[in-house]
This record gives sequence, structure tokens and C-alpha cells, in this order.
Amino acid sequence: MSSEELSDLQVVLEDVLWELRLPRESEEAEVVAARLILLYQSGVRDAALLHAALTRPNGPTE
Repeated sequence: MSSEELSDLQVVLEDVLWELRLPRESEEAEVVAARLILLYQSGVRDAALLHAALTRPNGPTE
């Protein structure tokens, strides 16, 4: 993973955590981050799709 890709994922993660009102240091945030990495590794590269997958009802924190 390039530094640019990592930076892009960081932006998605920060946006999702803000939208879900989750503290960065929470267990829920760790679950979101792990799910983000799994989605990325499975081939999802579009930031909007990653964001949508992580914020939809019954997403990774529910």
C-alpha cells in the first residue's frame, strides 16, 4: 500500500468516525478501521463506496 493510498484511507476513516460520532481511541473505531482495511484489501478502492459501506445501517459498529 502506497503512502497516498494510506492517506486516502485515513481521510475516509476520519470522515466515518466523525459522522458516526466515534472517538478515535474507542473500540468501535478499531472495528471501523479493521473493516475499512478488509474492504480495501477485497478490492473496494472508491472513497465514496468505502464511506457508504462503513456508515450504512447495520454497519460494522452495530
